[in-house]
Amino acid sequence: MRVSILLVMCYLLGSMAVAAQQYGTVAGEVLGAAGRPVAYASVALAGKSGATADAAGSFKLSGLAAGTYTLQVSAVGYKPLKQEITIRPGEETYLKLQLEEQVSELGQVVVSATRMEQSAELVPIPVDVITKEQISQIGVVRLNEVLSEQTGLQLISNHGTGLQIQGLGSDYVLVLVDGEPVVGRTSGVLDLTRLAVGNIERVEVIKGPASSLYGSEAMAGVVNIITKKDTTPFAATVRGRYSTFQTLNTSADLNWQSSKAGLYLFADRLRSDGYDLSPETVGKTSPPFTSYTLNPKVYYNFSNRLSAHLSFRWYTEEQQNDYAITEGAQEQVLLDKSQREDWSLMPTLEYSFGNKHKLTLKNYSTSYKTDSRIAYTNDGALYDASYFNQFFNRSEAQLDLLLSDKHISTLGAGYTLEEVEATRYDYLNRMTASYIFGQHQWRPTDKLNVVAGARFDQHSQYASRFSPKLSAKYEVLPWLWVQGSFGGGYKAPDFRQLLLNFTNAVAGYSVFGSSVVQREMQRLQEQGQVAVVYIDPATISEIKAENSMAYNAGFTIKANQLLSLRTNFFRNNINDLIETAPVARKTNEQNVYGYFNVAKVYTQGAEVQLDLEPLPQLSFSLGYQCLDAKDAAVRDKIENGEVFKRDPATQEVKRVKLSDYGGLFNRSRHSGNVKLFYTNQQYGFNSAIRGIYRGRFGFGDLNGNQILDIDQEYAPTYFTWNVSAGKQLLKYLQLEAGVNNLFDTTSTYEPSLAGRTFYTGITFKINAN
Repeated sequence: MRVSILLVMCYLLGSMAVAAQQYGTVAGEVLGAAGRPVAYASVALAGKSGATADAAGSFKLSGLAAGTYTLQVSAVGYKPLKQEITIRPGEETYLKLQLEEQVSELGQVVVSATRMEQSAELVPIPVDVITKEQISQIGVVRLNEVLSEQTGLQLISNHGTGLQIQGLGSDYVLVLVDGEPVVGRTSGVLDLTRLAVGNIERVEVIKGPASSLYGSEAMAGVVNIITKKDTTPFAATVRGRYSTFQTLNTSADLNWQSSKAGLYLFADRLRSDGYDLSPETVGKTSPPFTSYTLNPKVYYNFSNRLSAHLSFRWYTEEQQNDYAITEGAQEQVLLDKSQREDWSLMPTLEYSFGNKHKLTLKNYSTSYKTDSRIAYTNDGALYDASYFNQFFNRSEAQLDLLLSDKHISTLGAGYTLEEVEATRYDYLNRMTASYIFGQHQWRPTDKLNVVAGARFDQHSQYASRFSPKLSAKYEVLPWLWVQGSFGGGYKAPDFRQLLLNFTNAVAGYSVFGSSVVQREMQRLQEQGQVAVVYIDPATISEIKAENSMAYNAGFTIKANQLLSLRTNFFRNNINDLIETAPVARKTNEQNVYGYFNVAKVYTQGAEVQLDLEPLPQLSFSLGYQCLDAKDAAVRDKIENGEVFKRDPATQEVKRVKLSDYGGLFNRSRHSGNVKLFYTNQQYGFNSAIRGIYRGRFGFGDLNGNQILDIDQEYAPTYFTWNVSAGKQLLKYLQLEAGVNNLFDTTSTYEPSLAGRTFYTGITFKINAN
């Protein structure tokens, strides 16, 4: 019996050995430019099942019968590869497969919408991508110029040039550089003119709340600037551009890459004499300034699984301007000299382990500082001095899990520390927060893509927040996609709203944050400075985070490569909006202001984007947004007949009708853009004509009823046109010229419209390829 069993076992083992000798294995790596691994590439043999490469680009196919096969490799952002291979019995064939990048809109990869690389066409979230080629063709030097020409984005000048998305202001838009926040806001506005474009690979704009991934300030959307990471072995570029107002921009970048290491260096200088839209007054609308930007990055691949990155950014700007004040009966001229500076440092470690998983560890530190000194021009005596110092640090871990071709999960956790010390704050103020987030992407079929995610934040200054989001995209027909999403967003109270302690030395009014208003009101009352109390300070509670629930839905029609139509319909409901209101009147007849959660606001509307390419060298696009943005409490009062207005001609008092109510200030119901691009590769020539339309918008309350309701309270509609052209000379030299604001449009209510400006520039580039 034992002999029989041994004979059977020997027979089976022998059969297995013979079978193993009849079959072979193919394994290898999928590599991109500069020898970098291509994660999660699809590898298959024609007519047979295949596999997905892991995060390090490695793959293995076993149990293959001997013979000749066609190996097919594909990955998002790369051209498909086909290669004949021969499988020999009992042997393993090892391959290094090199993929070529595919530069096309179809293959455009985005990371902001899901915090991992995805094809732009597969992402079920409204996201727009502005490429470096588009930025180069329109001839701009700062981020605000790029965003001003995009559908659904509106630039707003208020304490700098900020951005409005879906009717929500700059306070609610999170601006990132390589996925990390840019700090340093003035009255909630992040000035986009601080960000140069010479080192930008692309800009990704998410419309709608992204708090489930990014936390506070992402209630309206996210602008993520992806900086360059050139994959050529060596490249160097030098640029120069001169424009009206003696504005000179010079920049240079240098890139070096090997199979294991890489270095990128970008430097930029921008100087301008500024411009003046009201020469009858002292000082300029935009003051003279000089700024510098430096951005070095270093990469190193320890192995196919482990890599490290280090990025540093530094920006500094100096400016000065005159302005006049009246002291007694005499006018005095003051000189304001100010400087602002910010820097950031981000080391990152990426490790691929297991079969198809990746762990990313990063620590991001950034600082923003301003110093201002105002002195009398006649004798140099100091009038006022102020400073603002902000520090932010975030440590984060993110784990990406490719569970299968149909399931991808992302998990993350982090901790933030933020400190502010300023003239208008007491002592050094500190906030801390910890958070976790998760996301799962499910693709049950090639036609359906579903993404669900959530984030939980625990903050030292306000209540914990939970932010969910669900998105889906479905291919109804080969030329028709529909998508929809809903999610919760929030905006945390900032240092200003919580801790501000400011009294204007000239005007005499005071503004206190919700955390200090009780203490400071008590101090003023003890000093006999309070005449009337409007709101009992004892009843003022610390403000809560603003929160929203938003809905987006739309469809995309792409009949062929020549025509595409994208639509998006949106609705944002915002609760606990933070506003300022008088708390008391001082004995000097000036008010004391505090911050309160008082309002419910909604914004809703539709966006349409039409892209047409009638010829390979000619493209046309047309964008339009219709916006309705209103205060729900005001609307209810009007419906109840509780709001009145005075006719400026007859002085007759009338009830305000709902049709009179224009909604929130500084919002245009209608806005849009039109663009025409022409490229002639044979002669190395390109040109572009772009038009930007902004409908009328409310600028202030003239009849004293606190709302926008009469024609005199609107700024007029305007249309601006920009023209640019470029010419390639030889292989290394490119010339550019253009006119911005061709018809010299200006507006009293929009100081960023500088009038007609001319520019010309030259670019010299060396590329190892």
